Amino acid sequence: MLGTTPTYGSPNGFGAGNTGFDSMNTPRRKKRARPAAGSVPTVNQTFAPPPAPPTAPPGAAAPLTIAPPPPEIYPKQAAGRIGATLPPLRPETPLSNPPTEVHPLSAALRAGAELPIPPPENFDYTASTPPPTLPPINTFPLGVLPQRPLPIAGVDPWAPLGIRAGSFLLLPSLDLSGGYNTSPERSFGTPASPYFVATPELQVASNWERHSLTADIAGSYTWYASNDLIPSLNAPYLNSKIDGRVDVSRDTQILLENRVIISTDNPGSPNLQTQLAQLPPNQDVGETLGLVQQFNRLTLTLKGTFDRATYDESVLTNGTTDTNDDRNFDQYAGILRVGYEVDPGFKPFIETQVDERIHDEQYDRNRLERDSVGESVKVGSAVNLFGSLSGEMAVGYLQRDYQDPTLPNISGVIGDGSLIWQATPLTTAKLTATSQVYETVVDGASGEFSRDVALQVDHAFLTWLIGTWKAGYGNDNYVGSGLTDNRYFTSIGLTYKFNREWQIRTELRQDWQTASQPGFSYTGTTMLVGLRMQR
Repeated sequence: MLGTTPTYGSPNGFGAGNTGFDSMNTPRRKKRARPAAGSVPTVNQTFAPPPAPPTAPPGAAAPLTIAPPPPEIYPKQAAGRIGATLPPLRPETPLSNPPTEVHPLSAALRAGAELPIPPPENFDYTASTPPPTLPPINTFPLGVLPQRPLPIAGVDPWAPLGIRAGSFLLLPSLDLSGGYNTSPERSFGTPASPYFVATPELQVASNWERHSLTADIAGSYTWYASNDLIPSLNAPYLNSKIDGRVDVSRDTQILLENRVIISTDNPGSPNLQTQLAQLPPNQDVGETLGLVQQFNRLTLTLKGTFDRATYDESVLTNGTTDTNDDRNFDQYAGILRVGYEVDPGFKPFIETQVDERIHDEQYDRNRLERDSVGESVKVGSAVNLFGSLSGEMAVGYLQRDYQDPTLPNISGVIGDGSLIWQATPLTTAKLTATSQVYETVVDGASGEFSRDVALQVDHAFLTWLIGTWKAGYGNDNYVGSGLTDNRYFTSIGLTYKFNREWQIRTELRQDWQTASQPGFSYTGTTMLVGLRMQR
């Protein structure tokens, strides 16, 4: 065209017609009609409706009408476009049981953070009476921790990461502690002594899709530096427990357990001979075979246990030895538990146990026949409520009948179990109770009926600074002899965590024991400082 600037080359869209495929895929912009000169559209301006379609004359076919397309909907930009409509909002489906928001301990200061402590996967809700030679929970030497479940991953930011060994997770640790005890012999008028404790430990957990194998092996050796102690209180300790579970089917499981306990009688115990040169160790080796069958919400657990308890000879100060073979015995037990799942967090049960103890020798050193048969019934529940209370607790009644007609039978109310309460994201409380009838060689006493209860509170002042308070009460009744002990203790401790592998802890503990007979009461104070290495 004359007067226009010539265009050279092939511009975009050159040769494209008004119809057909546009290779540029560029949207075509419609020109907006400009208002007439001198007129300014206003918000209240009304526009004339579009003209009605022409009507067909009478007798003619009706013209084809095409419905207008639906308005364009752009979820992100619709609010800013003229004539666009938003799609209707879909109502949110309410959750009938919304999950609790869980934060690790390092985020516990965040508003609304909750830190429940659920039981670990290998938590044994079918645990029953402890082995017959396991000491009460509040008589372990200071620096020795009783057996506990595996740590709960994800709760403690300073928890050990462990070592991967195939499909197993290994958690080794070593505690080296030093302390001072004002009454190591647990009697009035005895000399105080510093002491040292070395505590190696190994925990093992499998990581299998089916079946399970866990182990908790804790040992210690306590060495007293004073040479004035009679007897020498240097003593070993071992508590090994290996648990296995075979998943036969979804509703059937086989339980296997092996346990080994090496310990000593507590200093000042009436079961010990006089003029001892050292504390004689005792061993308990036991096995458990069980079957768990689930019928919908009903669970039946049947266990058979065997324990063999042996006592080493006592070494006296004059160089001679005294046998303890009359204390050796075997225990056979059968345990039946029936539980019903009322709710996933509330599972009541009833458990009955029958056992028999047979000693190696028919008569003990006092010419008494100590073979016996025991029965017990307990009612309790396993709980996991509100995301903060977990564990199990049971109460019941125990009866033990002795073969010797001169030995009185033992009976009474018992309580067993452990409950953990996450009171706040930074505070945890643990209540533990145990009841057991231990064998004794006290003349005229049929057995040592012990009942213990303990409370432990842990508070995290900071994620790496944990304070601990403990208190407990125990009662030992040597039935038939008139001897009764009441034990009390309280302690405070502090744990400082440098990182996941190094910790330092301190503890101050006070013990009291009052006895119905002279010579068995005492008061003692123990101080402890230790270094923990873990992986």
